[in-house]
Amino acid sequence: MKAATARAALAALLLTPTLAFADRIAFSEAGDFSEEAVRRGVSATRAQCDAVPNGLWAETKDHGAECLKYWAGGLAGNPARAVVYFHGDIWVGAGKTSRGYLESSNARIQRDAEAWAKRIGAPYVFIGRPGTHGSSGDHMQRRRPTESLQISAALDRLKERLGIRELVVAGQSGGGHVTASLLTLRGDIVCAVPTSAPSSPSIRWTLRGLKRDTTGYSDSYEPPEHLSRTLAHPRLRVFVLGNPGDTNVVWPSQVILATKLKEAGIPVEVLEGEGTGPEHHGLSNSSRLVAGWCHGDAPTDAMVKKAREGLKG
Repeated sequence: MKAATARAALAALLLTPTLAFADRIAFSEAGDFSEEAVRRGVSATRAQCDAVPNGLWAETKDHGAECLKYWAGGLAGNPARAVVYFHGDIWVGAGKTSRGYLESSNARIQRDAEAWAKRIGAPYVFIGRPGTHGSSGDHMQRRRPTESLQISAALDRLKERLGIRELVVAGQSGGGHVTASLLTLRGDIVCAVPTSAPSSPSIRWTLRGLKRDTTGYSDSYEPPEHLSRTLAHPRLRVFVLGNPGDTNVVWPSQVILATKLKEAGIPVEVLEGEGTGPEHHGLSNSSRLVAGWCHGDAPTDAMVKKAREGLKG
């Protein structure tokens, strides 16, 4: 499947209208990290985005355009390859947004990006998903086609700006779904680490006894159904990382991606880690560590062995 064909298939899925732009929070350079902004969404114009040094105007053919923000570290020397990380869902219910997110700022996220670049020994980029971390968009539409199409468009702009040619992508939970989705859209990914990822949202909600995603929609994108060896980078490796005891994203909805990757002839390994929190779900740090190994072209068998020595949180 060619990249254009994959994008067309994704764009063809039915979308429910999003909140009117007039109902959204106004975009700003500082960013709005409030729960209200996450719930209502954020609106931005092209001019506003172009005026922000870390803004990427992500324009799609059929799914609109948003201004996605990024923070990067370790870019000295114009690297040709970088690790790009996608965070988990921010919205988990009214009054439940984490204090860490509510207290975020551009400066704090920048410090984190620089710290992670040093920790993994690789150029590192953190991208705010639509409607979060000051990026414009609607986080309530997550796991539907628009999110991944807009993020893929932002990656094109990021590569142009930074001179990057190859990507190592990783993501926790909902960011893991983005990671899996990008495998069906792009041929420049040399390694991917979908972590605690609902790669099949429909399997997740079915096994939890629900009739639709926790977003309220039943038309989430299903990456395992759209994989293609033809589109994939010739050296692509995928490491599906999770905790079999995860009660938030059930194991079958994670490992279905590995099954379908094998069927498509794409190298894949399943890595198990100890997820943190009451749901045994948190593996965001491990996700970035594994991505760092992959960025350094560590052999697959060495990575599997190292993971078996223990990944936690």
